[in-house]
Amino acid sequence: MDSRNLNKDGETCIHGTCLDMCPPQEMNLRKREKLVHKLEVTTEGYKLVKCYSRSAADSNMAVPSQLRPFPTLMTTTQYLLLNVSKRKDVKMSVIYNFLDDRLRSVRQDMTIQRLQPEECVKLLEPMIRFYCYYSYRLCKYPLREFDPVLNKKYLLECMKWFLACCDALEKTDLESMTDILKDLNLNKDNILSCDRTLVESLYVLCNLSDIHPLYRYLSLPNHLKRSKLKLAYEIAVANMLGNYVRVWRLAEQLCPLTFAALCLHLPTMQKRGLRVISSAYNSKRLNVPTKVIQQWLGFNSEEEVRVMCAYYGQTATDVVCFNNALFKSDAEVPQPKQHHMARISRLALGDVMFYTI
Repeated sequence: MDSRNLNKDGETCIHGTCLDMCPPQEMNLRKREKLVHKLEVTTEGYKLVKCYSRSAADSNMAVPSQLRPFPTLMTTTQYLLLNVSKRKDVKMSVIYNFLDDRLRSVRQDMTIQRLQPEECVKLLEPMIRFYCYYSYRLCKYPLREFDPVLNKKYLLECMKWFLACCDALEKTDLESMTDILKDLNLNKDNILSCDRTLVESLYVLCNLSDIHPLYRYLSLPNHLKRSKLKLAYEIAVANMLGNYVRVWRLAEQLCPLTFAALCLHLPTMQKRGLRVISSAYNSKRLNVPTKVIQQWLGFNSEEEVRVMCAYYGQTATDVVCFNNALFKSDAEVPQPKQHHMARISRLALGDVMFYTI
């Protein structure tokens, strides 16, 4: 039976016929070669999920029996993010790396089959939540266990793909796009939800120093610009203007995922904020209470303020005596820290998969 035909755009595409999370051929090979991952061994037996495979020049990856159709990909994504992520018998970084590989395999099957935009958005949105969640939860892990640069790369790939699909759907038929998004936001029976406003917000906040997400915001339909996406835009503009006090005040209104995304930029904003304050209060007669600095720039504690001020060459006790000439502008920005206000630290991955903003 020919598994090739034309999609809606008149392009020749291939349809997968594998209805399992892992094709039997790969399953048998990995069992035989003892390549089954620990997370694929469950109390109910083996539950293998197709690995990501790097394409070789002499290999044909467009084999229908090795490709999973959209319903199977959706089931696989849901199993990975809602079931495997709950495992407690391995480190969080091991879970992340396993899920990352298997989700890359899902995207690979999507690409080979040229899935339609309305199918892609349903698969990509939970992946975006996945990468945002772990970018914060694993930010303090050593590089050998978690690579933040690679995580950001995959996050941006998913975001841009998702947003391109939304744009394509808007161009085709506004009425059908409304129906699709309405269906995506139905959060029932623990089915993964999909929230364009959340993704657009994350796109802005994950790229806080980039002007392009702001241009995109200005080109969006009014119903999106009037939504909670406007909060992310206002935060990004305040950051661009160097108004870090306003950034932090607005941050209190963010949801767990968007707040976590912003927190990854905190060390940079705190350095810039201290630099601005050191210029404004550059006098032996002027000082600022550490408590006020903590509140202005989102530090975890007054002690953290003292440590960071000393790191940048400023004298701090209960107050900070700023000296602009001594500010260490060339000091490297520290790694992000867990923030006491970040609700995501107390949430499991499954908890951030169901809400919309």
